[in-house]
Amino acid sequence: MSCINDIPYEIMLKGASQKECEDFVIRNSDEVYHVPAGYTIRGVMLRGAETIPIGIREKAIYFQYVKPCAGLFVLKLDNAEDEIEKLRKSGY
Repeated sequence: MSCINDIPYEIMLKGASQKECEDFVIRNSDEVYHVPAGYTIRGVMLRGAETIPIGIREKAIYFQYVKPCAGLFVLKLDNAEDEIEKLRKSGY
């Protein structure tokens, strides 16, 4: 398993509630997939609610991430064509 700090991401929102994070992902995406907790992005496991929205816009993905002791964030991962393809094939 990888660490979130091993992949290049941009923080889009921090210190927000789960609802605020979900709303941000949905508002800023052209496509949204609701994946189960435990889904991995480049080896990094997502934690949280029963389902977690991951959004796609162009070649980037937006997703909610829980950093222990720091709270909820929405992260943006550019050049994520590999993860976009994985999401589209996943059936979520």
